[in-house]
Amino acid sequence: MPPPNTYLWCDYCRRSFKPTDAPDNLCPICKSEIKPVGKFNAILRGLVANELNPSPIVSKHRQLVKLIWTRNGAGEEYYRLLAPEMSYAKFESAMTNLLCRGAEEGWVTFSMPPAPVDDEGLYILKVNDENRFLNELQTLAGPDAALAEGD
Repeated sequence: MPPPNTYLWCDYCRRSFKPTDAPDNLCPICKSEIKPVGKFNAILRGLVANELNPSPIVSKHRQLVKLIWTRNGAGEEYYRLLAPEMSYAKFESAMTNLLCRGAEEGWVTFSMPPAPVDDEGLYILKVNDENRFLNELQTLAGPDAALAEGD
């Protein structure tokens, strides 16, 4: 158990947590790896982060993107096939970042119904440029990953 004045810091969420809030050393919000910091450091980072904290809407949007691409075991399947040199949590975060960037740049499109529905099939990820997607996956997974055209 860490010393009582130790907190855990998430660089992505820019928040600190008590060790009991994250026993697996993963952020309870975004599941990124978090690192131990002292109590004073956590307070200072928290004060500075209040000015830099991302909007809750942005965080929820990223969570929705992650839910869409990982549903039905797709996240684990990509991880198994690519076998990247990183933990699954880091891979999931990197892949979510990649798909958000792809949507921003137009080579990936997300479609969803105008109001929440139970039919998950209406939440769609479409890859508009498969070659770009494969190149980005190759970069993400590392040079040793074997990706074939059309996989």
